[in-house]
Amino acid sequence: MCTRARVISEIEEVQERMKADMEAMKEQMAIMMEAMMSMKKILEVNAAVVAATSTVAEVDPTPPCGLNQINHPTSDMIG
Repeated sequence: MCTRARVISEIEEVQERMKADMEAMKEQMAIMMEAMMSMKKILEVNAAVVAATSTVAEVDPTPPCGLNQINHPTSDMIG
């Protein structure tokens, strides 16, 4: 094969590898975008849960169990 034909063949091979690499990168980008969208949905759900919990806490006048204790005065004990 003459030198020019060999160079053209090598260029075509490089172009084919580049095309394959670009396709692989597109697939990886699609997977990463899907993962990021899933994370975004999880964060949105968590934010909604926090907002709902905060709203309930503001509306609910019942104190948490730990605070619903009878306060007993403590006597000063010396000695």
